Formats: sequence, C-alpha cells, structure tokens
Amino acid sequence: MVTVKHEFHDSNSWLEIQKKYFTPVECEQFQLAIEIAKKYYTGQKFYPTNATILFSISKFCPDDWREKLAKFDPKVTELIDGVTRVIQIRKLGTLADVENEDEKRAQVEVVRKMLLAMVSDIRVVLILLVGRGELMLHLKSCKDTELVHKIAVETVEIFSPLANRLGVWQIKWELEDLSFKYLHPEQYKKIARLLDETREERLEYIENIKQYLSNQMQENGIKDYQVSGRAKHIYSIWKKMSKKNYDFDDLYDIRAVRVLVPEVRDCYTVLGILHTKYSPVPGEFDDYISNPKPNNYQSLHTCVTGPDDRIIEIQIRTFAMHTHAEYGVAAHWRYKEFGEKNIENNAAFAEKLAWLRQILDWRDELTDHKDITDIFKNEIFKDTIYVMTPNGKVISLPNGSTPVDFAYAVHSAVGHKCRGAKVDGQIVPLATSLKNGQRVEILTVKTGGPSINWIHDGLVKSPKAISHIRRYIREQNYEEFFSNGKEIFERELSKFPAIIRPALEEIISALGYTDEKNICVDLGRGDLSPVFIRETISKLIKKEQESTKPEDVDLNTVVHEFKSTPVANRSKQLSGIMVDGVSGIVTYVAKCCKPLPGDSIIGFITQGNGVAIHRNNCIGIKRQAKNFPQKVVQVSWGEAIDKAVFNVDIEVIANDRSGLLRDLTDLFAREKINIDSLRTAAKNNRAIMVFTIQIHGGNFDFTPLINRIFTVSGVLEVMRK
Repeated sequence: MVTVKHEFHDSNSWLEIQKKYFTPVECEQFQLAIEIAKKYYTGQKFYPTNATILFSISKFCPDDWREKLAKFDPKVTELIDGVTRVIQIRKLGTLADVENEDEKRAQVEVVRKMLLAMVSDIRVVLILLVGRGELMLHLKSCKDTELVHKIAVETVEIFSPLANRLGVWQIKWELEDLSFKYLHPEQYKKIARLLDETREERLEYIENIKQYLSNQMQENGIKDYQVSGRAKHIYSIWKKMSKKNYDFDDLYDIRAVRVLVPEVRDCYTVLGILHTKYSPVPGEFDDYISNPKPNNYQSLHTCVTGPDDRIIEIQIRTFAMHTHAEYGVAAHWRYKEFGEKNIENNAAFAEKLAWLRQILDWRDELTDHKDITDIFKNEIFKDTIYVMTPNGKVISLPNGSTPVDFAYAVHSAVGHKCRGAKVDGQIVPLATSLKNGQRVEILTVKTGGPSINWIHDGLVKSPKAISHIRRYIREQNYEEFFSNGKEIFERELSKFPAIIRPALEEIISALGYTDEKNICVDLGRGDLSPVFIRETISKLIKKEQESTKPEDVDLNTVVHEFKSTPVANRSKQLSGIMVDGVSGIVTYVAKCCKPLPGDSIIGFITQGNGVAIHRNNCIGIKRQAKNFPQKVVQVSWGEAIDKAVFNVDIEVIANDRSGLLRDLTDLFAREKINIDSLRTAAKNNRAIMVFTIQIHGGNFDFTPLINRIFTVSGVLEVMRK
C-alpha cells in the first residue's frame, strides 16, 4: 500500500516523493508496477493513488495478468485476485432493483457484510475503498447520468459505511461528500457556498477562541494540551439539517473546537474556564465522562455563546479518550448505526468486528509478529455465509446451510416447492453445503410440499427453514401425520431384532406417551425425532440385559447352587418366597416390575442369581416366558415376608414448575419414606418423575401416600408403576 495525495498526476513526481519513505528496492518495485500499468492501461489516464498501482490489471489484461506479475511478491497477485473476485460479485446485482426501503436497507447491510466476508486480506477492502474514491473524483467526466447516480448510491450506502467500520474516517467523509455532490447537486452547492462565504471569518473566530483557551490552560497549570478547530463535511451538515429540520444558521457545530488534555480533572478545569467566560446554551451540555455512551465513548460536550452572540460547539476529552474515540472501530460504528436501544441485540455482531482494532496499524505493529492475512482470514462472520439469487440479491445463511435453507430464505413458498438446485450453473444435491459468493437457483414443482424427512435427514440447517417445514406439516391432514409417522415408527422398530426388542407397551411408556397413535402423529409432524426413539429402545434393551440374564438351567440346579453357597454370599435371598412349594431357594425381586406382597407373581430361573420374581402382568416376563417357557416356575408369597424391605416405583406427572421436585421430596421426608433413586424427564411443560421408594412388609397402603402427593401444587397423575 502506498500513501499518495491526489494532486500527484505525474508518476515521476509521485515516485520521487516515495523515495523519502521507502527503500530503493521497494521504489524499484513501484517503478516496475508503473511501467506495467502504463503499458496495459490502454487509453487510460494513470493516476497513482493509495490503492495498489496494479489493482485494475485484470480488467485490462484479463487472460494472462498473473504472468505479468511474476516478478512481484505472490501477495500482490493474491490482493489483485481478491479485488477482482469481489468486484465480479458486486456486478451480479443492483440496489436499484429493490423498491421497498426497508428491504433495501436490509439488502445494503448484507452486501456490506458479504464484501468483508468474501476477502481473506483486509487490504483488499482498503484497495476497494481507495479505488472507489479515485472513481468518484473523476466521475464528473461520465456523461451517463443514470450510471453516475447508480455509482453514487452504491458508494454512500455500501462503501462509505465500510470505511466507517474500518476506522478510515478520511475516506468515509470524502466518499460521502462526493456521493452527495452527484445525488443532490443543488443542496451540495448551497451548503458549499454557505461554508465558503463564512469560511475566513469562521476560521478567524475559532483562532481567537483557541488562543484564549491556550492562555487560560497555561495559567491553570495544564502544560500538555492540544486545541484544534474541527471541520464539518458537507454531507454531515446536510444530514443534520434534514434530520432535525434545521436551517444552516441553526447548526451549532459549524464553529467547533476540540480540546485534548492529559487528565480527567483537566477536562473539568477547561469546562469551568469556558462556562465562566461564555454563557452555556441550555440543553446542550453532555457529560459522557461520568456517564459514558454504551460503546464506552467518553468526552465532555458543550455549546456556549461566544463573542458576537455566536454559538460554538466544544468537545473536551483526554488524549486516551480521543484515541478510543478515533480507533475504537467496532464500538464507534455500532453506536452510530444501531443506536443505544439495540446495542444488546448486536453484541455478538460487535464482538466479531472488535478484532479490527488490532489491524488498523498493521504496517508498523504486525510485520514482525504475524501476517495480517492470518488475522483477517476466516475471522469475520465465520458462522455466516452470503450467497446470491440469480438476479444478484444477497442472502445471508448460517454456515453449513443447503439449497433448501436458501429456498426458504427466499420465500416459504419457494422452499415448499423446492425439488432441486443449481449452484453456479451446475445441478447439485439438495444436501450440498453452500459457500460464500455462490449463485443459487432453485428448481421447483407446481404441486406437493416439504417432507418431514428433510429435517430428519439433515437437509436443512437454518432455524427459519426448520420452522417453515414444521408449520407446513402441522397444517396438513391429521391422518397424513399419522400415516407418515407410522411408517417412520415401524422403520425405527425394525432396526432392532424382535428377540431383543422391548414390548411395544414398554417403548410407548419409556417415550412418555400413552398410546402408539400419538407417537406416530408427533413423528409425522416432526415434533418427535427418530433418533430419540432409537436411543430410548437401546436404553431399554441395555437395562433389561443388566437386570435379567436367563440361561438354560432348571430348578434342581438352582436348589443345588443355593445349598452349596456359603451363607455369607446369600445377600440376594428374599426370605419367605415359595418356589414350586419349596422354601429356601435364592430369589430376588426383578427390577423391571418390582412386585410387592399381595401382587400376583411368577418366577423365572436365571443363571447364578437364583429365581427372579416378576409380577404376572410384567411385560418383561411375558417376552421371556415366550422365548424360554422351560425357565418359568410357580412362586408364592410366604408367611415371613413382612420383615423384608421392598423397592417400589411411584410415577408422578405434573405441570413443570420451579420448586416442584423440592416439594415432592419434602413430602416423602415428612412421611418418613426413604427415596432409593429418582428419574425425571420433561416434555411439553410436563414433568414426569419416577420415585423408587423403600417400604417394609406386605401390607403397605398406597392410598394415603398417593392422596398426599396429589396435594402438591401442579400434580396431575400419580400411580404405582
């Protein structure tokens, strides 16, 4: 990058200036670049600017421009390639096609973001900005008024805000003034004339104020200070006049002074000097030091009535505050563009641009540390991509989005009818992940709608697309939901062999439903995920495998194993159970159904663990009895069962609320009932809790306990499982 003033129209004069700042080797590179530019910029005037000299070479030498740059650092080729790529993207569409103002503002914003996201080196954007400034300086020679207007609109709505975001204030102001000159020539001339008419007088007036302040600060012991007059650019004056319906004479900041001092206390000293000498204008004082703006901007702002009853705007701040105001890039533009009310909503976006502060002085600070490309590349908007419609409208999408996401971003009707897509002219699968800058065309059908499998199969990523698909599905016929969902449900069930698959009733209960139809309907609507069904079934199978391990053994083997087992190892024995009329056999309560004395029970012979005791209606024992009928034995409760301790499951369904679990556990504690374990789940604002509690003996009455549980606020159902 080369810093050059616009009046240097002769390349040799320009090159002589650069010899003061660059090495002989670097100046040789400049000379070589100038020679190439002169040779290939056919019929064009050559104006060295602070854009790279060769940034337009691809335009005038499109086929082999890279070969022409073989003697330069490869970074030069990368920069020019980046500029060319962004320019080509911009040419695909025009803001003039957008009629609605709100839509236009939104489109302008995504174009700005896209320009930043599409380049891997910040210098590409800087080259574009300076190149645009050069174009605006010479736009007066263009005879096509429509083209001039279009370029001016694009400059003020896209390029100027980009310069603002990067902290390149001088370029920003210049682009705004030049655009204003072509968009509103009469207003421009009027304001320029008013400024020129008062310029000399205004400068002399400000000099007198500056001299007075300098003398007063020295008298008050402020040694290190800076006082300057501040110029107001024409576009800014016009915006203020338009926004506040002011006349030119109503503008307080036509005469403006800025005072920089070392310490905060010095700021208030200067303020006291001013307000003692001159009368402050009511309502025009702001203390942003004690009460900083949301972007942490700090300064004292005041307006006073100076000599000859003329208003002067004065800003007072420390040198440190001024540095933040000038280089706090992200904070400055965020406050200006979004305003105070929307600061929080744009916090994440602001964080993504905060890193720009560290690259403003890249030439001096980053050369010896890390390449600027490494800082810029993949940092900005890395979770967002920008793609285009065939007519050039830019659409922003979450990173990883597919053509289906794009279709729904264009319009829900396009998404519903989407059946195919072209990306950069080539047909691609709908599951293709889109990339920055691609042009996407959606292929639609006249009839039909989206499938819930678009969500299940991962064809959509964006919340907007998922929401539209689910809304569409919900609006369809209930029976269609059921039919589609039943197909999905049966497909998921078939993934598990029948011999190990839990009973349907057990699956339904584990999913939190009361019947199969509701499961199918929710599957068809997309409210229930097939993945959740698979995970639930897998957990049930694992749980069953852990609790019961049936093998081919008979009752005599069980009796023999028990009699040969030392007494110390008989901890699993449940005394009082009769197995085929025989006492003393090792038995244990099955975890799947947890039978209690009084329940009708049945036994199942296991390998090494004795006989598992199930309830007669247990789903688990029904499946095992079907597969291994020889292991089923008749069991009954004995007389000594009253001394045993049993675990039992109590299921509570309630409206989910804060403190619900605490209230229920407090109730069990008051009833002196020990909770062995607890399982909870939540669905559709309903809490489903299963308490495994311990009870003694066989005559426990559940009715009082259940009645007390119903007294807890929000409880809807209570049952023993």
